[in-house]
Amino acid sequence: MEFVEIEELWNKTLETIKKELRPQAYNSWFSKTKVVKFEGNKLIISAPGDFCKDWLEKHYSGFIKDILKKTLGLDDNLKIKFIAADQKFSAPYQLAPKKKTKKEDVFFKNTSLLLNPKYTFDDFVVGNSNRFSHAACLAVAQSPAKSYNPLFVYGKVGLGKTHLIQAIATHIMQHGGKIKVLYISSEKFTNELINSIKDGSTAAFREKYRSVDVLLIDDIQFLAGKERTQEEFFHTFNTL
Repeated sequence: MEFVEIEELWNKTLETIKKELRPQAYNSWFSKTKVVKFEGNKLIISAPGDFCKDWLEKHYSGFIKDILKKTLGLDDNLKIKFIAADQKFSAPYQLAPKKKTKKEDVFFKNTSLLLNPKYTFDDFVVGNSNRFSHAACLAVAQSPAKSYNPLFVYGKVGLGKTHLIQAIATHIMQHGGKIKVLYISSEKFTNELINSIKDGSTAAFREKYRSVDVLLIDDIQFLAGKERTQEEFFHTFNTL
């Protein structure tokens, strides 16, 4: 099968997927995918980044297989591989791992491990009381450092503040390319500051937080009354 035919096949598959999913889900996870190779019963799909690749593997592999079987009549032996867009492979279906700097790897792991996979914009229930907050957070996720910078989300317990903040992180990690995003709780920020003072490693602490592109701190109200932590956050905030 010629590559042009393979592209057409994938585009038709995307049209079906788009009908099956809500717009936000499709735009977040499928709109920038591309087919790399399709031979026999093996399909390789590229995603715009590692986070998107991992999410597709975990949540949509079976879904894609079902659609391909229904629309193209493929059998149950279909195998799907996902790779990041900048990932290379030298031999068929032998995928080389994406090379990342040590610092980028640390940021990705620190943030991704803290994120709830259910806390995405697609899964957030929008109503009259939170419509503006949702729109503001989505604007930040789509244009970091340009819209609502800084953004402070205020509300009572259980109304979705953490959901929206984590949705920003998820969206940026999936769409933002090399943008370094760090999501952390105010408690962890405080504890790391205290430990850095004890260990004499405040320079490393400042480097960690002041070298990111997007810093997301949850439950920031708990910094109240902690003068040393507030001072450090103030300087970090001004640096960013």
